Amino acid sequence: MSVIVTDASLTLQWFLEDEADRGYSLAVLQRLQQDSAVVPSLRFYEMGNGLMTACRRKRIAFDQAIEYLKKVRKLPIPHDEVSPDIILNLPDIANRYDLTNYDAAYLELAIRRRLMLATTDDALRKAAVRAGVALVKPV
Repeated sequence: MSVIVTDASLTLQWFLEDEADRGYSLAVLQRLQQDSAVVPSLRFYEMGNGLMTACRRKRIAFDQAIEYLKKVRKLPIPHDEVSPDIILNLPDIANRYDLTNYDAAYLELAIRRRLMLATTDDALRKAAVRAGVALVKPV
């Protein structure tokens, strides 16, 4: 059994059915029947924001967003507890790998815990390769 880091771009695709290419994200979700995942706490903020943005763009109704968040609560994906020092070091990683500070949180977790990363974000995928972090391949 492996532990993987899943980011918000990937997780949002589990719920937003109008996404162009959901194959990879759904394959990762399927993989979580055997493997487990861990996320930075930031992912929960990003999930809420992504779903609210989808509501405002009329992609989903607000009631759907609430239902999706209920499902997120039930996912057996714990968050990684970190110290403020780790959070305050994220700009170094963001700068080194040309990422947003948010994406740096996922990369930092994967680096620190030596875990594979699952993401649909191109910049984060490229940064992971540069950092020597293995990317999750579909089963």
